[in-house]
Amino acid sequence: MTIEDVISNFNTTPFLFLGSGMTRRYLNLPDWKGLLEHFARVIEDDNFIYSSYENKAKVLQCKAGIMPKIAELIQRDFDEKWFRDASIRNVNEEALEQIKNNGLSPFKAELAAYIKRNTIVEPHYQEEINKLVHISEKSIAGVITTNYDTFLEDNFQGFTKYVGQNQLIFSAIQGIAEIYKIHGSVENPESIIINESDYVKFGEKSAYLAAKLMTIFMEYPIIFMGYSISDINVQNIIKSIVNCLDEKQIKLLEDRFVFVEYNRDMVGVQVSPYIIMVDNKPLGMKKVMLGDFMSLYSAMENKKAKLSVKILRRFKKELYDYTITNMPTSNLRVAALDDIRVSDDELVLAIGKVSDLGLKGLSGIDSNEWYRNIVIGDLDFSADELLEYAYPKVLRQNSGRLPVNKYLYEATKEFPECKELAIKQNFDAIISKTIKKNRNCLGEYSSVKQIWNQEKDSLERATRLISHLGKEQINVVELEDVLRNLFEEDVNILQNVDSQARTHIRRLIMIYDYLKWGK
Repeated sequence: MTIEDVISNFNTTPFLFLGSGMTRRYLNLPDWKGLLEHFARVIEDDNFIYSSYENKAKVLQCKAGIMPKIAELIQRDFDEKWFRDASIRNVNEEALEQIKNNGLSPFKAELAAYIKRNTIVEPHYQEEINKLVHISEKSIAGVITTNYDTFLEDNFQGFTKYVGQNQLIFSAIQGIAEIYKIHGSVENPESIIINESDYVKFGEKSAYLAAKLMTIFMEYPIIFMGYSISDINVQNIIKSIVNCLDEKQIKLLEDRFVFVEYNRDMVGVQVSPYIIMVDNKPLGMKKVMLGDFMSLYSAMENKKAKLSVKILRRFKKELYDYTITNMPTSNLRVAALDDIRVSDDELVLAIGKVSDLGLKGLSGIDSNEWYRNIVIGDLDFSADELLEYAYPKVLRQNSGRLPVNKYLYEATKEFPECKELAIKQNFDAIISKTIKKNRNCLGEYSSVKQIWNQEKDSLERATRLISHLGKEQINVVELEDVLRNLFEEDVNILQNVDSQARTHIRRLIMIYDYLKWGK
């Protein structure tokens, strides 16, 4: 069997599972042991200093293996020296601030800075890197990595990055055009998994991570690169996944797992079956030995998605958001394919028979969104679209009372019914009879800014008092500032406040809409 046979048998484009071997190859950065040796030498310039830490670790209880224990010992001594010896400090002001105020370990901050300083692309492998970048567009579904560096996000354009377990576990991942940096990133030193405590915490959440990655492992081929087949990181991840599966499901993984092993002295590519034991469960896979990665990338290039993976992710994300919110966006609309209002860079979803009107999803807009859009303009639809498709339903929801002046001002078409409503809703019609009778409650107040500065700690009282001001007392710029401030603090404020405050805020939006665009 050839590498071309292995790739052609994939049912879809693969996920890559990348380790430090790729970092060493393309960026000439050290592996885990090399990093620890460097920082051990910073503590004490002695050729045997790392060995001394290794010997200490061997006689201690190692809850997560010997390497995390060595890292823990080195980190402890490094942090202690860092605080009393300014000569070894090489981090920027932002990191210093985090160390001082947020408890960031100097060891992790310096480790991140060291990797950044020494991240230099190896010119000898530039052609190979270019090939990898090229195939990332259509032939790589996504990447899982334990590397800390930024090689992937710097080169895989359009891929979305998730750093650390928490971000991955609590995010709605789409499973395509994504990079999962499960051991952290130099961009966030606190996220780096390197010492025993880090690994113990990581292990405690491994079941959650496995559940999140389960779909990836069951739906995509996985190519392991840059690891030793006995690497503890790979073993633990595979173990977490396999322990969730029965024998039949484990069998399905055999044709999907490919372990790539680099041998610099090898010419050509050798493919062979390989079995590893995971808690007494045999897991078969294909093992690929090679001396360079060009042959692998060339074989992968033949397994392409029809669209670039970043476009597929965008479509999947938009469809996911539409499904859970019932709200179309500027990128995903239900429209006819030949609708002239849909530009080439938009995605069009057509389900069943689509009428020529298109954009039917606009009817899903509610009144809170309609009011909010008057102030901050966050709905990605034109005034014509809103008045034509959303207006009838929103008007019914609001008993025939609705701000429309902004939309009429921006519209390019004629909307007689909306214009008739706007004419009826002058300042006196917006203000209730009760407000007109009780304006003496204002006391010494005579402007929006004055009321807001004094009363903003009580939202209900401040918005109620402002609505009692006379038309000549309301400065539209001051009112706009107040309303924008409300939505900046809470974009969903109309849903989150009580009914009285919501009524006052809506009334102020109607006043604002009339004063700015209606007069």
